[in-house]
Amino acid sequence: MSDRAKLILRLIIFLLAVGLIGLGLYFAFFRSTPAVVPGTTTSQVTPTGSLTGAGSAGELPGAGTTTPGTTGPGTLPPAPIANGGSTLVRQLTTSAIVSPTLTASGTLAYYDPADGRFYSITDQGTVTAISPKQFPAASNVIFSKNADSAILEYPDGSNIVYGFTTGKQVSMPSHWTDFSFSSDGNAIAAKSIGNDASNRSLVMTSTDGSQTSVIAALGDNAGKVIVNLSPSNNIVAFSRTGSVQSGFGRQEYYLLGLDGQASGALIVDGSNFSAIWAPDGNHLLYSVADPSNTYNAALWYADSRGDRSGDARVKINLSTWVEKCTYADASTIYCAAPSTIAAGDGADHNLATAMDNVYKVEVPSGKVTLVGFPAIQTHMSNLSLSTDGKTLYYQDSNGLLSAMRVK
Repeated sequence: MSDRAKLILRLIIFLLAVGLIGLGLYFAFFRSTPAVVPGTTTSQVTPTGSLTGAGSAGELPGAGTTTPGTTGPGTLPPAPIANGGSTLVRQLTTSAIVSPTLTASGTLAYYDPADGRFYSITDQGTVTAISPKQFPAASNVIFSKNADSAILEYPDGSNIVYGFTTGKQVSMPSHWTDFSFSSDGNAIAAKSIGNDASNRSLVMTSTDGSQTSVIAALGDNAGKVIVNLSPSNNIVAFSRTGSVQSGFGRQEYYLLGLDGQASGALIVDGSNFSAIWAPDGNHLLYSVADPSNTYNAALWYADSRGDRSGDARVKINLSTWVEKCTYADASTIYCAAPSTIAAGDGADHNLATAMDNVYKVEVPSGKVTLVGFPAIQTHMSNLSLSTDGKTLYYQDSNGLLSAMRVK
């Protein structure tokens, strides 16, 4: 091969090498490709400047995000009005309160242990002091029906009745306990517990401490009597002193009238009896720890009119306690109930660990309907319903007052 031919061949090889190097540099640095992570698949790339897809049919804004109280991605956001699922909640107080009670004007009255004062609050969270007086360190507070007055109990045994409209303060004997207001708020029933059994009795007094009368001697049975004035004021207390009943865990409770006599009897299947009256005073809702069902909480609805007491009893298919229920009217009840209850929890609602759902109970049919649950799930207590029946108030696990719409 001549020197000229060798030169030409070397030039061609050089140009080819330069071209290959340039092509390699182009692919390495200038051309971008979709990255594929090992173990994943490639996805469709949206061209620059085009609109993203609308998503699958029925997808709502916010779907795919997790909201407190929901079950995970893909769930719907909380509803403003309960419809069987997660429901928006308005937190009305920023600290724990005591004994929220609906007033005649539709606000809620409560005692604030932080400063020892009484306040009322609207459903929008507007707070107003209802008394200029301060009552620090009360251990328990009991309001009258419309929160016109309250009984304050103190750790040292002192008891005070305070009227918000009159501004009057009256002391009650320190050996009185288990107070219950009459429906008009003008009278109080209680147990007078002396050191000796012969000095123990069921009493009634006016709110100013005058006109006190003994309804019945209690003797050694004081621990078997539950003071609970009916709306018609004709029943003062329940007394677990009835005859021995056949059936495991069955007990007979007398309904004690103003004359101290039993005006009727209630057969109760279980222990830990606790009851709330229907607004008409002719029926009551009660709960027990059911021995036939591992002592879980059982809810019952019963007739309580005179000698017909207990004739009509309906067991409600909802495991909860009356302390977590409230009447909307004579035929409608709202209850909070935990999603699960362990064996033996019927003895105390504070033992339940599962969060609460809200149910509507229709009586006397006993029909139970799931209303919904708070978006911020919690234990619920001290339930009450607004005067228009649309808002359910409750205290959460931290004692804060909250509200959710049920209608």
